[in-house]
Amino acid sequence: MIVIYELALKDVPQIHDYFPHLYIFGVIALLIIGPVSIYAGLYHLKRTGAYSAEASVLTESNPYVYKAIPGKEREVFLPLMMLTAKGLAKVMEQQHTLTLEEQREFETVLCKANTLLEGASIGSPKDRSKN
Repeated sequence: MIVIYELALKDVPQIHDYFPHLYIFGVIALLIIGPVSIYAGLYHLKRTGAYSAEASVLTESNPYVYKAIPGKEREVFLPLMMLTAKGLAKVMEQQHTLTLEEQREFETVLCKANTLLEGASIGSPKDRSKN
């Protein structure tokens, strides 16, 4: 920063009027260059393939991707969703709009939801030996 100020700004009268001292130039430069550098780095990071690959690996390695999270998800949200789905199924049965195939699919999903409520895993991570 000192080199830039001494070589590029000190001898130019129009710029020297705005930055008469090095510390003024330094403060303004840090206020501008800091955020610009951060946003340029984030932009570059998100455009590379490494970012998406790392996000994919982190998602697959997280055990709660395949399990219900203990606490409010397991105790409140999942049971509430199951009750809502059961109520909707009853309404559809009364209106005779639920086909046999939809009823089997519904039972399969409810069985998986019960498995999650019991604390077991649903699905499985991708087989890493195939990659």
